[in-house]
Amino acid sequence: MKSPKKSPAPALSRGLHLLEFIAKSTKPQNLTTISNHMGIAMSSAHSICTTLLQEGYLEKQSDGSFHLTLKVLDLASSKIKSYEIVEHFNKACEENELIRTNGATLTVLEGPDVFFIATRNSPRPFGIKFRPGTRLPACCMASGRALLANLTDDEVCELYPAEEIPQVTKAHPKFRSELLKILQQVRQNGYSQEIKGTAPNMISYGALVAKPSGEAVAGVSISLHEDNVTDAVSLEAIEAIKNLAARLSSFADLVT
Repeated sequence: MKSPKKSPAPALSRGLHLLEFIAKSTKPQNLTTISNHMGIAMSSAHSICTTLLQEGYLEKQSDGSFHLTLKVLDLASSKIKSYEIVEHFNKACEENELIRTNGATLTVLEGPDVFFIATRNSPRPFGIKFRPGTRLPACCMASGRALLANLTDDEVCELYPAEEIPQVTKAHPKFRSELLKILQQVRQNGYSQEIKGTAPNMISYGALVAKPSGEAVAGVSISLHEDNVTDAVSLEAIEAIKNLAARLSSFADLVT
């Protein structure tokens, strides 16, 4: 078994890990939970939090817990702006009536998650809104499943080493074996779908944006309110998202 690589800047690594921990938490975290999670002394956790407070990346609440500030979004925004393909995504969405009048997303794969680089929220409320910079488990998203399906099963298992996989809601698959079956179906169909898992009334279809070599660079999805989905609309949505993915594949080199 390989020993973990030693960081050339341990303090910086701990600070980044702390930010990641708080970002993935559903509520602010106090020094006790931070030190326990990171396996460091309370004094070390206090020093890191104090530094991040001074730099403006954390805020301290009245109960002593910490949460992220909007300054973190500045880092994500600068990266998102570097994706020139976003302009082509927005233009293509405007030109298709079904996509224009419903929700759509453009995401890239980062480890086991998808990172949203462009979003168009539906005018009909789903109880959830996607924003550029959002990060969610790829296995739960239509665009994420389109990206994961381009990997081999072994590569998917490397991203999700445990049999129990992340869930956004209990409607999503709980086990990796279920996900692998879903991805096999995605490969056969040429598109992915996610039905009422992320939001009770939302049905999404996704497709892969890839280079001519087949290298995946992004995933796109369209989200419709279930009240609007008939068999004919479903087929139209699948065709629309596949066409959008094919169109954006012409600009795949713009995703860096």
